[in-house]
Amino acid sequence: MKEGRIKRAAVVCLLGGFLCMGTTTAYFSDHEETVNILEPGHNTTKVEEDFPSPSPKPPDTNPDYKKTVWVSNTGGANPGHAVPCYTRISLSYSHSDISKALHFKNLNTTDWIYNSQDGFYYYRHVLQKGEKTKPLFTGFYIDSGKVEEKYQEQISSFSIHVYEESVQAEGFSDYHSAWKYYENPVKKS
Repeated sequence: MKEGRIKRAAVVCLLGGFLCMGTTTAYFSDHEETVNILEPGHNTTKVEEDFPSPSPKPPDTNPDYKKTVWVSNTGGANPGHAVPCYTRISLSYSHSDISKALHFKNLNTTDWIYNSQDGFYYYRHVLQKGEKTKPLFTGFYIDSGKVEEKYQEQISSFSIHVYEESVQAEGFSDYHSAWKYYENPVKKS
């Protein structure tokens, strides 16, 4: 009889163990799934310009050309996630000797600051999403009297190339500190 009680007690303990194990397993295996969709901000800008096709003029008349250059903060493929940014422009030329005789009309030195060390024009203000900078300049002319005779024929094919970069404005108090960090992001201790 004692042996029967031991067997029954063992069976009860075993069944109790199985019941507890099932509950514990259910407790540990219960889960809920959530999908998090994260969308980063987009720092996407582009150079825009108004440059109508110039009519050919003889180089000795120092022709004026309309060419208005500015930058837009477009936000890229998802403009709803555009972030405020700082922007800068560099200019390069198809012919370095002719560029020495180049003069810009209405060069904006109030909103744009030229840095002769790196050759960039820095826009001083934060460019909010959907906004455009004030134009860097609105035209140019070439003083043909300052161009060597051997390059005179090339004036009509002279090109100004506009290159633009931008950095996120958040976390920086001004354009200078944002670009300084961009140039050297690792702080040395």
